[in-house]
Amino acid sequence: MLAEAVFQNYLKGKTPTEQELRAEYESQVAAMPKTEYRARHILVATETYAQTVIDKLQKGGDFAAIARKESMDNSKDQGGELGWFTPARMVPAFAEAVAALKKGEITTKPVQTQYGWHVIQLEDTREVSPPDFEQVKDRLGQIVQQKKIQTYIDELKKTATIEKKIYSA
Repeated sequence: MLAEAVFQNYLKGKTPTEQELRAEYESQVAAMPKTEYRARHILVATETYAQTVIDKLQKGGDFAAIARKESMDNSKDQGGELGWFTPARMVPAFAEAVAALKKGEITTKPVQTQYGWHVIQLEDTREVSPPDFEQVKDRLGQIVQQKKIQTYIDELKKTATIEKKIYSA
């Protein structure tokens, strides 16, 4: 509670300006992923079995039907459908594999993650549209203020003197 009171006192008169909010907005938009992906996957326990699934698909097998029958993942009820996602929402190996595919393509080699072995089909991609500035203005204000507090803490740490006193009995 004491720290919160110190921070509130520090922030008095430091309301984020329009310029600070716009700068934070631009920074956040620049860091956003530019593309969303819609994909399906089939998750199995072994690389060998995943390769068997790929072989079935390459011979004309129906991805959704095979996913419903073979996948260990909850998405199997939807034929392996994962919906729209950004790479940040997936584990790195999965995200990299999806990004390397073209629409309609299926991975030619199984993709290993901590969950098992994936066979992935990229269904579609779309560009991500950032939210309107006015929609996120309040949240941007919170982010700017949090950054001001962090800068204040960092300054305090630089100028702090810590004395260690050793008492002997």
